Amino acid sequence: MKNKILLILLMVLLLTGCDNKINQNDGKDRIYLDNTYYNNGEQIKVDSDHINNLEGTYILFTYNNYCTFKISCDMIFESFMDKYDIDFLSIPFEDFKNTKYYETVKFGPSILIIQNGEIINYLDANSDEDLPRYQDVEAFEKWLDNYVYFTKKTS
Repeated sequence: MKNKILLILLMVLLLTGCDNKINQNDGKDRIYLDNTYYNNGEQIKVDSDHINNLEGTYILFTYNNYCTFKISCDMIFESFMDKYDIDFLSIPFEDFKNTKYYETVKFGPSILIIQNGEIINYLDANSDEDLPRYQDVEAFEKWLDNYVYFTKKTS
């Protein structure tokens, strides 16, 4: 009898998730990216014309040709992309200035979460609050976890 109880407790522990993945079944109102972006964890280079005409739900990374951060934010974002096989669209900030999103996002680098042509949220390179999200992959992951599902939608 004792062995059965011990076995049941062990099974419950294993089934409740003893791994380090983020639990995204917590009731937060997240969005799914378009299925095409749950792919290889790559940066897809685009230009302002493409972005201005693009519909759907995606993550946009706008970058500078230089980096003022202690750790390159490219490395932080690429670590996340590689871990979850999520592709980000990427555009140089100079070309980003020609997009409709520049009215809202004035500083780069930045990550924008876009759904149907609207910015859901973004990282502000001029914000002290966002600085850790540029420098630590776990902080970036926790921020993005508030808005986006990391796994591909099955239906």
